[in-house]
Amino acid sequence: MGTPNEDIWPGVTSLPDFKSAFPKWPPKDLSTVVPDLEPSGLHLLSSMLCLDPSKRITARSALEHEYFKDIKLVP
Repeated sequence: MGTPNEDIWPGVTSLPDFKSAFPKWPPKDLSTVVPDLEPSGLHLLSSMLCLDPSKRITARSALEHEYFKDIKLVP
């Protein structure tokens, strides 16, 4: 996901454990990390790995994600 910064996570630099000396890693395209994952799975994964907690997918929304549409619940 890369090193967090104020552009992708407003307020991150004011967190107590944030250090401006952190290495500056660029984000990676998740499709290169998990190349066999279908687009809806990539969307779900990136939503779960979102660095800004206020933008991260909730557990309930993740369970209702399109990626799981073909799963049948056993009564």
